[in-house]
Amino acid sequence: MAGLNITSEIGVLKRVILHTPGSEIEAMTPKEADADLYNDIIPLSAVRAEYDVLKAFLSSVAEVFELKDLLAQALTDTGSKFEFISALSRLCPVRRRVEELMAMPPADLSRVVIEGLPALPESLARLVAPRSFSLRPLPNTYFMRDSAAVIGDYAVASATAFDVRLIESIVTRFVFRHNHDFLARGILFDGPEERSRAVTIEGGDIVVLSPRVLAVGVSERSTPEAVERLAAAAAKAFGEPFSVFAVILPKERASIHLDMVFTAIDRDAALVYAPLVTGPRRARVVRIDARRDGSLSFSEEEGLLPGLRKAGIDLEPVLCAGGDSLFEEREQWWSGANSFAFAPGQIMMYSCNVRTLDALSAAGFAIRSASDFLAGNDKVGDYGRLAVGFDGIELARGGGGARCMTMPVERENLD
Repeated sequence: MAGLNITSEIGVLKRVILHTPGSEIEAMTPKEADADLYNDIIPLSAVRAEYDVLKAFLSSVAEVFELKDLLAQALTDTGSKFEFISALSRLCPVRRRVEELMAMPPADLSRVVIEGLPALPESLARLVAPRSFSLRPLPNTYFMRDSAAVIGDYAVASATAFDVRLIESIVTRFVFRHNHDFLARGILFDGPEERSRAVTIEGGDIVVLSPRVLAVGVSERSTPEAVERLAAAAAKAFGEPFSVFAVILPKERASIHLDMVFTAIDRDAALVYAPLVTGPRRARVVRIDARRDGSLSFSEEEGLLPGLRKAGIDLEPVLCAGGDSLFEEREQWWSGANSFAFAPGQIMMYSCNVRTLDALSAAGFAIRSASDFLAGNDKVGDYGRLAVGFDGIELARGGGGARCMTMPVERENLD
């Protein structure tokens, strides 16, 4: 039985959970895209072509697992399966269909939870709207990062800001509770249970910088009350003081999560969107120090990087688009600051963000294409600092980048 272990953003990646986009992507119309939190509708064939490169490359450096497979494995026990369906029934109109869902093979139930289950033909919902669902498709599922987070060997189940994403949190919480190879020591924050108008938090806002230091966005998706609860719960669970740097982000589409403006890329470097991290009008930062009994104290910091420096984490900023005022805004919209580290100093990101890649090159990163490694023309082990680019312009239209699409569950600890 393998456990969870995430004590940094950059330790050598051992295991990661993905969800390959499926038919749920095409279950929305242009009018529904905004309600589904998409920037635009996207064609499945183009998205899959881009996504398959991400998955293939990660499979070459770590163990990759599909969410649907892990959910199906956890549904083989009848009691656990009933628990899962009961959780769904509190949020979805499936009370009339519990027996039908219980009779489904685990793989089929796992699939319909994500791809959707049409409403019964004889139902009022179906008569009013022919495209009604008992289980609505979940087109955001490929943004795995948002529904959960792993801190040490504990899991966080997100309290999603929008109803359209809450089922994703129920799915990942169930995996961390019932899949024996991915069991969390505990749930630090049970989002589906604790969620309210004042209490929401999503995994894209949670950045693990060391075993006892987090940066967490207070954003469109994560509230101050939830961040406080997470800080207190972490300190009590680990039995040690915890420091949380709360970054107060503007409530805008471009900065929905902290990882859209800040990602760690090496032991001493971070990829940042300058206006909100290093610029003169950078986001306000409040340090929360949580004691073992869960009590909290607060102090203002000059900014995220100066605050982290005082906590012993000294990160040199690499600026999205090199800090060019026009292109940093354009490339940040395409998730230019949203990278995913698979080892210290080795990251993946969208290749369309060419000026950000230029900035990484100036910081000593070799810039290579994922296709070169997949074709066998290059080896990751031949490089120190490395930025691996892959096509993602269609993926980006869904509203996220490489970090958004990955849920790492095990990394090597840093020395």
